[in-house]
Amino acid sequence: MKRFFAIIISCMLLYACKPGIPKEIIQPDQMEKVLFDVHVVDGYVTTIAKKDSATLVASAYYKGIYKKFSIDSALYAKSMNYYYDHPDIMEKIYQQVEKTFAKEKAKNDKMVNAESVKEQERLAAQQNPLLVIKYLDIQNAGAKRTGPAVGSNPFFLVH
Repeated sequence: MKRFFAIIISCMLLYACKPGIPKEIIQPDQMEKVLFDVHVVDGYVTTIAKKDSATLVASAYYKGIYKKFSIDSALYAKSMNYYYDHPDIMEKIYQQVEKTFAKEKAKNDKMVNAESVKEQERLAAQQNPLLVIKYLDIQNAGAKRTGPAVGSNPFFLVH
């Protein structure tokens, strides 16, 4: 009989100590997305000069994040406490958050660079339209044209 109880107790202990993240905690894949959005909001809020305004804006954005992910502030706080107690999991989550930020930065840099090039071309055209025409002619070198070359006559639309 003692042996039977010992087996039952050991089985209960093994079953109760199963590894994994509890269901009542935000799971790591969703937590990555939540933390990304939270840090974007935190970054934006730091640019607001008035502290009262920043607090109101932050509160509204956090509520939007909670609604977006169908969570509330209590679940977010409980999940953060869980992950603080399990730094190995938190580190993996933040590695993914960093990768997401790097992807977003690359995408934004590409957009900014494209806009910068367009702005430089616009400014150059205002200062010296012939330079832009020559630039376009160099860019289009080798392309088949049916009409006169773009750089050959600055007034190529006028005959």
